[in-house]
Amino acid sequence: MEIPILYCLVSGSALTDLLRQKIFNKWLITGACLGIVIAIFIPGPDLLWMKLMRVLITLLTLIPVYKVGGLGAGDIKLFMVIALFLSKEELIAAIVVAFAIGAVLGIIKMLVNKSFGQTIHFALPIMISVLLVTNTHNLLSF
Repeated sequence: MEIPILYCLVSGSALTDLLRQKIFNKWLITGACLGIVIAIFIPGPDLLWMKLMRVLITLLTLIPVYKVGGLGAGDIKLFMVIALFLSKEELIAAIVVAFAIGAVLGIIKMLVNKSFGQTIHFALPIMISVLLVTNTHNLLSF
């Protein structure tokens, strides 16, 4: 049940980031609330406090990246919500893969535009990384 909600969350975030240049807080709050409700009412390997600790660690880890301009605040909030749905191993993998995909997309954009200082809509690499890390065959498990 968690994975389809997560896929909806990351795909909606990527779509609004591409179309509106923004990841909406109401969207992220809805995802966070669903993640917390699932953690409370559906037993899983991680307890709620463990998931909340993962959210806090994600925030503290990504703040320096935000401070140097490597991520937007919406991207950090999206990763924090994702932390409610993934295991710590999956979350770390998703972050690493998202940065790798973002680097490739950034290089491609720099080469195409022949200019440094390019930015990308990072919710797209985040979505792709979540799909890769969670094995996309889960898309058919609705």
